[in-house]
Amino acid sequence: MKVVILGAGRRGIRLARHLVEENKDVIIIDEDIEDVNKAMSQVDCLACVGSGTSLEDLSDAGIDDADAFVALTGSDETNLVSSGIAASEFQVPLTIASIRNLSYTGYSGIGNSLMGISHIVNPTQEVAEYIYQDVERGIYSDIISFENSSLLLYNVYVEKDSPYTNKLVKQLRIELNANFIIAALNRNGEALVPSGDTVVRTGDTLSLVADENSVEKLLSAVGRRSVKPKHIAIVGGTQVTDFLLRAIPKYQHRDIAVIEMDHDVCEKLANMYPDVLVLNADITNESVFEEENLGSFDLILCLTPNDELNIITASYAKHFGIKNSMALVTQNPNYIRMASHLNIDSIISSQDVTVDSLLRYLHGQNVSGMHSLFEGQIEAFEFTITADNPTVGKALKDIDMRGKGIIAGVTKKDGSTLIPGGLYVIDAGDSIITVVERKSADFIQKLLHVGSALNQKKG
Repeated sequence: MKVVILGAGRRGIRLARHLVEENKDVIIIDEDIEDVNKAMSQVDCLACVGSGTSLEDLSDAGIDDADAFVALTGSDETNLVSSGIAASEFQVPLTIASIRNLSYTGYSGIGNSLMGISHIVNPTQEVAEYIYQDVERGIYSDIISFENSSLLLYNVYVEKDSPYTNKLVKQLRIELNANFIIAALNRNGEALVPSGDTVVRTGDTLSLVADENSVEKLLSAVGRRSVKPKHIAIVGGTQVTDFLLRAIPKYQHRDIAVIEMDHDVCEKLANMYPDVLVLNADITNESVFEEENLGSFDLILCLTPNDELNIITASYAKHFGIKNSMALVTQNPNYIRMASHLNIDSIISSQDVTVDSLLRYLHGQNVSGMHSLFEGQIEAFEFTITADNPTVGKALKDIDMRGKGIIAGVTKKDGSTLIPGGLYVIDAGDSIITVVERKSADFIQKLLHVGSALNQKKG
């Protein structure tokens, strides 16, 4: 299972780290020797200096027998050409190119039709879709929804007076009388998949999988509630904003305001979205909040290219009465830890969203969702049980996951969902949500016979 990654930037290193922890054979190639050295110091994998458009350099990097090639440089052109070379000249079975420029893809994408490349990923579009889903679900930090299921995975911090404190995991499901499961627990930076006898402590962060009806009950128990915002203020007229406005139904545009400093960008957005209120203003000017009555809005989305500005604005906006705030970080995902301390409802890392999307493609067609939790220590993935999967007809209690993972949810072919117990028998067509420790992901995927694109060797 060999993956060649072109580009030793933040996304390339993050993807490499995830794959190495899944026991994949990873090689990074980059033209910058400093970036190559940095990659080798941060990830336990090979890295070499070379060009993605050079057949000789690619061959020297070991692409001849690679199972997958992922191009993540900052150049769309390099990503396209190198992925095309990998597909045509080296017959790499799976090729993925990161492309941002809409002149290549358009808003709807181009599927698999360009240069034989298996998948084209637009990181900006992936981020916008993630934000849209987060807003639609009710604005939680680290909420995760799944493509084939109405079940949700979200995190809750255990306060001192929380009903979760000092309780066994198996007690909580009975006492709260809700359809949910505690799939993962993070304590002092160490994450694990808990057993029924694990005791929940103050300061823990719990990852809960629940159906939508139970979410409200579980949140109420800790003093939180789901709020789908109506009036939304967006700071920054970026491409993320553009994609987001396209995702939001047009009838809701009249309840949206965009604040952008660049006059030309404002004019462009106003022409494209005539029902959206576009304000040519500097959000750091305190008078903007007062003059435009932004305090009456339900949500502020901070989507500028400046991480620090997004964080400060999302926190500061709460002082003017804005009910909820979200901030996008593109350079420093460490800001995510600050969310709860700065009264920000959700901080979204573009790197995490993009890498999760790439992992979904890398793990095969029957894997419809792949997400990371707790800085990559926990992996949640959704996959479909095919008719030839050997687990069909087996009860969960007969599948020994060695405490390294848990089947947290099942969606049947008729669309019904359940949190399964040990007596549940797996059926063909089931869509299963599995939460595993990253270091054991390879073992769990083999145990459950998850069809991986990385297992498809060249003939």
